[in-house]
Amino acid sequence: MPSASVVAPVPDPAVISEAEARAVLERYDAENNTANAALDGDRLAGVEGGELLEGSLASYRADRARPDREPYKPFTHLAPQFWIPRASGHPRTFVAVAATGADSEDKAVVHFVQDTPGAPWKAVFTAHARVGDPPATASASPERQARPTLDDVARDASGSARTTTAGDAAAVCGRYAAVMSVPAGPGAGEARLAPGSHTTDLRKRIEDDAHRDERMSQTTTVTARPVVRQTFRTATGDRLVPCVLDKTIEAKALIPEAHLTATAPTTIAFPGRSGPFTTVKETFLACVLIRVPAAPDAPATVLTGGLAQSHPLDATGT
Repeated sequence: MPSASVVAPVPDPAVISEAEARAVLERYDAENNTANAALDGDRLAGVEGGELLEGSLASYRADRARPDREPYKPFTHLAPQFWIPRASGHPRTFVAVAATGADSEDKAVVHFVQDTPGAPWKAVFTAHARVGDPPATASASPERQARPTLDDVARDASGSARTTTAGDAAAVCGRYAAVMSVPAGPGAGEARLAPGSHTTDLRKRIEDDAHRDERMSQTTTVTARPVVRQTFRTATGDRLVPCVLDKTIEAKALIPEAHLTATAPTTIAFPGRSGPFTTVKETFLACVLIRVPAAPDAPATVLTGGLAQSHPLDATGT
């Protein structure tokens, strides 16, 4: 009599080896530093793509208009750890988690993507999160010490990182964007977001900034782009959703005698002057990592402060 047997499926291979991932990261650092020194967007495009390149090119454009700008400081990602998943198709993603300074309280979480077979790996998304306790040399304030911590991702028996689809968790990007829009946005609790430095505290600062002068009005509008970057699963079953947000700040003088003067060097660089203006409009780009719990009604936690340290994209004044 024939006997039945069960053939175990062969798992997909890792998208890249750790040695290769380390080489990709090292090349990114070297090329990025060289491009920054010369404000060379074409060279940077060889190792960056997507929203990260969009923000970098906007910075270059502003820098070219600033004769007194400070040169970019070279950086190196230190002691990286990698999230390398298994996959058979493209595009492929891996993540490097590394500090950029010996006394850094945060680590960069950098998503690299290879769009097609043989194409170069490019960094497309970077957020900075607290990973574990800050180094002893860091002068961390109590507020910074209280920030949420990024947990390690779930891994299979071989150490490969486990990915997942964003699914309904992708809606958290839009909820966060709505909360950070002032004055129209809902409260963090209503949007199922945990309070903290990147939500309730940041919204309070945005509100205070909007009311700093009764002779002007200021609105902040945040919108979320569709989630296209890889979502990873944590060891506790949560999803790490990479959100890309557009932020627009519009200021307007309310009385004829009042005028607006730009003070930030980048804001001055885009229109080519500091004022006087009656209206000023600034646009920014932010990368934010949000942990969405498995329980459907549990609040999500914003792990990174990218919305507060957004990349300036443009500024206009009239």
